[in-house]
Amino acid sequence: MSAPYRPGPPPNAPPGPDGGLPGIARPTAPHLDPVVAGLTQQPDQQRRRWARRGPGLGEQPTSADLAAWSAMLQAPVGSPRRIGVVALKGGVGKTTLSVLMAGTVARARQDPVLLFDADTTFGSLALRTGVPLSASAHELAAAGDPGRFDVLAGALSRSRDGAWVLPSGRDPEQSAGLDEAVYIGAMNAVYRHFAVMVTDCGAGLATPLMRRVVSGCHSLVLATTPSIDGILASHNVLRWLRDSGFTALADRSIVALTNVPAGGASIDVAETTARFAPLAGEVLAVPADPHLAQGGPLDMDALAEDTRRAAVRLAASALGAALTAP
Repeated sequence: MSAPYRPGPPPNAPPGPDGGLPGIARPTAPHLDPVVAGLTQQPDQQRRRWARRGPGLGEQPTSADLAAWSAMLQAPVGSPRRIGVVALKGGVGKTTLSVLMAGTVARARQDPVLLFDADTTFGSLALRTGVPLSASAHELAAAGDPGRFDVLAGALSRSRDGAWVLPSGRDPEQSAGLDEAVYIGAMNAVYRHFAVMVTDCGAGLATPLMRRVVSGCHSLVLATTPSIDGILASHNVLRWLRDSGFTALADRSIVALTNVPAGGASIDVAETTARFAPLAGEVLAVPADPHLAQGGPLDMDALAEDTRRAAVRLAASALGAALTAP
């Protein structure tokens, strides 16, 4: 059994260009940024490709695709793996993706899976999982590692899909009080007991807490809308990761376009994928789904088949990326 996770100090950011502040790049106007410029000017026929690997949105995966995703979700985990789900702003489906991925991984595995809420705004995790809030990160940080999984499990709620849920707080005040010390204490209490942990991160990345969370992740999922501002936000996250010393983590990051209409997005996702190729590991799309749009408890069995497949593919890609990390 691995020792409890004890994060080290965040890496030092390299100097910025032109002698600027560390990790700060000179900004480019969004309409001039080569990463996003022209994404709405592609021919319609190009909008059928949605990802760099595997089937596109609306296309049926092959039996080989399904077998590969299933095998990845069930792959042996030698030491606990941590997957972070991040976004620069709220309302882009970050918590929904976190619940989808944790539930998908938990359904596929026999070993324990944890959904850790690191959002300090007391978001919708409890609503989306449909579970009562039991012990929070604060209580577990104070109590420490109980030494036995059955004792720890007694303090946590479990979703209908089998993922254990650890909230940042049981009320808005507790959530707002989540800081580095509480996070480290809670991680030390739970880390070694869960093969896979999906962390629903707060919006933004530059706070000390989020730097600490990101520094402990083996892979990242960047939730964003299929729009120019969403693509620019994801590009900024990836650039920040590389400027801040997280180049390897950026290579293991997946840009997840959420709520993508069946008829196609306002941007050309194939062109977006090509432009992100040097910055991220993969670009995937999660289709719009009436059940997800309701905003209530997430029932995997109520999702459309395309959405379930997208969730499986995303979870398999994120876990596969995490398993490549040291």
